[in-house]
Amino acid sequence: MRCRLKYILPLILLAYSVSSRGQASTYGELQAAYIFNFAKYIKWPGNATVFVIGVAGETDILDALQTTLKGKKVGGREIEIRTIATLEEAATCRIVYLPASNSEAIVDLRLAVVGKNVLIVSEEDLIKRGACISFIVEDERLRFKLRKAALEAAGLEASEGLLKLAILL
Repeated sequence: MRCRLKYILPLILLAYSVSSRGQASTYGELQAAYIFNFAKYIKWPGNATVFVIGVAGETDILDALQTTLKGKKVGGREIEIRTIATLEEAATCRIVYLPASNSEAIVDLRLAVVGKNVLIVSEEDLIKRGACISFIVEDERLRFKLRKAALEAAGLEASEGLLKLAILL
């Protein structure tokens, strides 16, 4: 029970902080905090030395990720934030963030990362078109939808705590 609480409690606190911090944090900072927790609470195959998060397209989240995740680690691995311009670059990442401004690329991105254990995180409900996780704003709170089948197709497994916080599809 203590072991479970150790993993679930940070997720619960994150959910509380997202709703209670209001204007204190920007949308990008909140997304960055969520992305960090996705990285921590998903089981990643392989033993890469660096945990790479790629951002596809122009978005404010790039700065938020660099600021929020500076010096943090996932599974003992340094986090590296990259802007990605090609599908080949996307395939070298663990997480790819696809902003709404680049939503037309979702189908090509999904095809480029098949079998590469890449988590695609998006906005605008792109989960219906192939993303594993999509951010939504519901009752003035940042939340996320998770498509378990897409996660499994990517060869990834979410923790029980992460699944409990998600809107599952």
